[in-house]
Amino acid sequence: MKRLLVPLVFLLILASVLAGCSTTETATTTKPTTTTPATTTTPATTTPATVNKYGGTLRIIEIAAPGAPLGAEWEGNLGTYNTQQWVLERLLKEQLDGTMGGELAETWDVTTTGNVNVVFHIRHGVTFHDGTPCNAEAIAWNLNMYKTANMFGSTTNYWASWDVLDEYTLRVNYTKWSNHLIRSWENYFMVSPTAYDTHGIEWMRINMVGTGPFMQTEYQKDVSLTAVRNPNYWQKDEDGNQLPYLDEIQLLYVADETTRENLMKSGGAEMLNSTTKQASRFAGTDFTIITRSGGPTMLAPDSKNADSPYADLNVRLAVEYAIDRESLASAFGYGFDKPAYQMASSSTKTYNASLEPRMFDLTKAREYLAMSNYPEGFDTTIFVGPGANRDPVIAIQAMLSEININVDLQFPEPASWQAVTTQPAQVNSMIYMPINEWSNYNTTLNVFFGSSGFYLPSNQKPASYADLFAQSLAAPAPDTTILQQISKAFYDDCTIIPLVYNTFVFVLSPKLQDSGLLTFGTFNAWTYARAWLEK
Repeated sequence: MKRLLVPLVFLLILASVLAGCSTTETATTTKPTTTTPATTTTPATTTPATVNKYGGTLRIIEIAAPGAPLGAEWEGNLGTYNTQQWVLERLLKEQLDGTMGGELAETWDVTTTGNVNVVFHIRHGVTFHDGTPCNAEAIAWNLNMYKTANMFGSTTNYWASWDVLDEYTLRVNYTKWSNHLIRSWENYFMVSPTAYDTHGIEWMRINMVGTGPFMQTEYQKDVSLTAVRNPNYWQKDEDGNQLPYLDEIQLLYVADETTRENLMKSGGAEMLNSTTKQASRFAGTDFTIITRSGGPTMLAPDSKNADSPYADLNVRLAVEYAIDRESLASAFGYGFDKPAYQMASSSTKTYNASLEPRMFDLTKAREYLAMSNYPEGFDTTIFVGPGANRDPVIAIQAMLSEININVDLQFPEPASWQAVTTQPAQVNSMIYMPINEWSNYNTTLNVFFGSSGFYLPSNQKPASYADLFAQSLAAPAPDTTILQQISKAFYDDCTIIPLVYNTFVFVLSPKLQDSGLLTFGTFNAWTYARAWLEK
């Protein structure tokens, strides 16, 4: 990949940044109470009872194609959720307020003291698309695949064992209680054991056989996925009508921004997973723009590598002071994004108002670099995620050049991005990526910064973090005091460099109704079975 050098003055006219549980002895559901990110949605409309919701093909434009296996999620799930959710289902699904709703599990009982466990009561009569019953044995098979692969060790390490109590009852026994465990069941999509036994792992990596409202019929890598209506889907609407309403869904993976925009504006799709930059060009049209604020895009340095310049705190501070986040938000946020000076947004319990923002200051940046082991500067690499707006990182490249940190920008393809973010990092590098925020911020910490988490193994955490995080997980519910101490530890150590708080943006055609977007804990989750198109 070539190095990109653009003068700062030019860059600043460019534009957008990337895109718990009760503590009683037993409980029926988990009810975290942390504040959720602000959401802007269009008002609900009343649909006349005579409207025919059935039929039609929903076309969705995605910025990036899946970067991990589709039907074998235990091997990784980076960039796959948008595709998988139409075909696969999990036991529980997180709601916007942090509580959990049943999907394949109809009810569940949680024991948080003594013999800590969760008992799932599986929906009766649900089958996978190949006819295999979705019962406790099938779920247990999936758990074994996740546990053995250890890709999600930050939660599966808590699974001591599991027991099939009867055909539709499964108990998972935990090693100890943690307030993020019940929410984690959102993460595990279930697939047919029969499909795996029949076709093998290579086939499963590109084929999904689930219980969802749509059945995969075609997948062209980096191009598209097609799925058709599941006639045997278990859900019905409030009037007892069979779901889903749609006949077919098509996911179109379009890397080029201009092509995405032209396709949407010409009527080639009903939903665009957008950037703020692109969404600004739909203002004043018949399209609806919906948004939700999120966590920051960050630079994660390879500070655990002893030979990396970023192992030096003074270098990390120099980088932080050298970046003008106000300009990044102004030039590339299009009125949506805000500058970020700490790891968590103000909509979370983790946000610490006592932390003084490290505002752009070239003099301080040069002073810190002069105190480091690299006073003359150095060459470095920044890896940028697929689908990210490149303008901000090109601006950051120019900003860092002002203190003689010369950046080579690398833009890996989706297929290799998972390795970049989950394997030991290239020495002397930073990773440019967003931090997702969940209602229970311990989930965010566990995913991105857990000791056995999924991401960033080469990013050194603060010395106090392990103990603080253990306390945070063991608390009956997310604890504001502990979470704010964690935020301060990351700030003091300059563990990451927060840049701009992201805004998740979707552009919708007037034809699309009841998508459910931005109404769940996971920002890009749909009410996939209930979405319909005006005729």
